[in-house]
Amino acid sequence: MATTTPHAAAAHAKHETGPSRLVLNWLVLCGLTFATFGFSQLPISPGMHLAAALTISTVKVVLVVLIFMHLWHGEGINRIVFVTSFVFLLLLMFFVMADVVTRFPLSNSRIPPMPQVDQKMMPSGMPPGMSNVPQGHSGGPGPSSGEAGKQ
Repeated sequence: MATTTPHAAAAHAKHETGPSRLVLNWLVLCGLTFATFGFSQLPISPGMHLAAALTISTVKVVLVVLIFMHLWHGEGINRIVFVTSFVFLLLLMFFVMADVVTRFPLSNSRIPPMPQVDQKMMPSGMPPGMSNVPQGHSGGPGPSSGEAGKQ
């Protein structure tokens, strides 16, 4: 169980987030969600769609971290831990993207599949060297059942 000093308890009570601040933050987050949808409907380039969506999502993450996770009034060690973990997350994402971009071109999913090869049958309907008569029956190129028993 964690113990707190009277000074720390007073500082925590002083920085307590009231419900009005949380509701206002929630309304701003809802507005930013609708803004993301609004930007997706604009006739702009896909790169601009991506930039707008990433910018809005970054603002939303900052609001959630500062208000809902109480990092705004958090201690220094909490901020250091959060920033360090965020830097490692960005580093991991960077190396994943670098791996995908530098792969052999045929293993990337954005490359169209190879064209289908036309595999037409011979006029008889069978591949060369085969006939319509199953092996073991007379009249075909293979040995008959009698000849197979003699060998």
